[in-house]
Amino acid sequence: MRAAFTLIELVLVIVIVGVIAVMAWPNVDRFADAEQLRESAQRLKSLVAMCRAEAMNQSRRYRLEFASDGRLRTLAQRDPLTAPHEYVPPPVDWAQREILQRGVRIEAVQLLPEGPPPIRIIDEKLVFPETEIHLTPVGEFDPPARLDFEPDGSCPSMRWVLRDAAGRAVLVTLDGRTSRVGIEFWAGAADESDAKRPAPPAAETVRQLQESRR
Repeated sequence: MRAAFTLIELVLVIVIVGVIAVMAWPNVDRFADAEQLRESAQRLKSLVAMCRAEAMNQSRRYRLEFASDGRLRTLAQRDPLTAPHEYVPPPVDWAQREILQRGVRIEAVQLLPEGPPPIRIIDEKLVFPETEIHLTPVGEFDPPARLDFEPDGSCPSMRWVLRDAAGRAVLVTLDGRTSRVGIEFWAGAADESDAKRPAPPAAETVRQLQESRR
């Protein structure tokens, strides 16, 4: 006689699978959020490379601007000869792309000193000590913090902290001399209120409302 599942057994299996799925879902959601933080850092790294390359190709300065609400804008000189101080969004797809993923913002910035770091000799090896980390929240910059890429490919060195809605953070360091970008997890803590994205400035809010009505 062929064995078969009873209706009660099938219902029990479905219930067990449902309970396991409900218990596992928060972990999957947290993993997805962590991936968005890492993806944002990688996109920022790629954006740095693109801005540097286009500044050299077009012989015009490119700029990354960090708004007080943690958002990021890509700009370029309108005309390096006739309007060198006017910056506009470049009309290219990569510059219009959303770099920071859902819930991720730039929390703080550190401008690093120019020139090579001091060199120490430890155990007959040259060691480049890390620059001390002194970060400034983006909301404290007026005008907004910015990073300019010159037509010769040079740019200042800078650090950013990217934080997601759950409070996780990564530290992104750009060496302007070599254009090397380092990404590492940042242990700096933030409470629940600090983890939330600040409201955009009033002028930005008005602009967004105007665009939404067009």
